[in-house]
This record gives sequence, structure tokens and C-alpha cells, in this order.
Amino acid sequence: MSTGPHARWFRARLSGAGIINMGAGEHASRVWRSRRVRRARATALAAAAVLALGCATAGVVLSIAPAEVAVTLTATSYRIGDATLHAVGPGVYSGSGILVLGHRGPDLTAGGSAVVDGARWVDFCQVAASGTAETCRLQTGTRTLTAHDVWSAGTWHRAYGDGLRVEITAARGVPVPFPVGR
Repeated sequence: MSTGPHARWFRARLSGAGIINMGAGEHASRVWRSRRVRRARATALAAAAVLALGCATAGVVLSIAPAEVAVTLTATSYRIGDATLHAVGPGVYSGSGILVLGHRGPDLTAGGSAVVDGARWVDFCQVAASGTAETCRLQTGTRTLTAHDVWSAGTWHRAYGDGLRVEITAARGVPVPFPVGR
């Protein structure tokens, strides 16, 4: 504080003003619990932490693991997952979507259209003559995706351009011009 002529006046005015309360009447106390209660609480917290970690790990594994779908093609039907398309002509299948098969040189071509999760997809795939590789272009609205499939041991291993991976159980050379796993 000031030591000038008005110091006494300021001290007198501010001393009883209660502007800053110092040393409120608080006191600390400890809640005593038995060791059994503390041990039970610690065990419950540890179990909850293990459960949370297990759930998080399962979620990560499920999000990373590729989706699996089965596809079969016969002269009378084309089945993809739960959807079935029936033959309406040579190389033309219709039902829950549309599939048209054709040839471009030695390669098999397939065009498909279906509504998946409320969005209309139009797709085109070309299967190599060996039946072990497939390249697809899938489009919905203004969004276009590419997919590269490699056939191995009864399964197409599909890798979309955005990094999503899907496994499709099918016979060698069976085209899949649909957005499986999207």
C-alpha cells in the first residue's frame, strides 16, 4: 500500500470492505472406507477397463476385416448375397437388379445396375480371359469408384480405389459388377 498522506484513509476504508475474503472456514476430512470396499471398487474398475478394451479391439477387428459375400452363376440365375436375378435371355439377368454379360475379344464383360442402400449404382466389369482378374468401374450419381479383383482359391479379393477390401466367394471368372460391401 501507499505510504503517502492518504495511506491511512485508504487503509481505513478498505479494511472493513470485505473485498477479499481470506481463509474461509473450510476444513479437509477423509472418508474412511474399509479395505474390502476399496479392493472391490478397484476390481470393478479393472474389469470395466478390460471389458472396454475388449469391445474396442473387437470393433477395430470387425471394421478392418473384409466383408464376405457369395456369388453363383447358372444358366437360369445369378445370385449375389441375398439377391437373385433370373435369366430373361442369353446373358441377361433381371430381378433385384440387372446383369448383362457379353464378350469383348477374349475377355468377358459384365454390366450391372442395382439400388444399394437407397442409391442407384451402374457398374461395368471386364474379366480377363484367364478368369483370374477383374477390373470394375462403379458409379452412383457423380461418384465413381474403381475395383480390382484377383481370384484365388474360390474367392475374388476385391480392393476398391478408396482402400475398402471385400472377399467374394465365386467360381473362377464369374463377374461381379455390383458394389459389394458398400
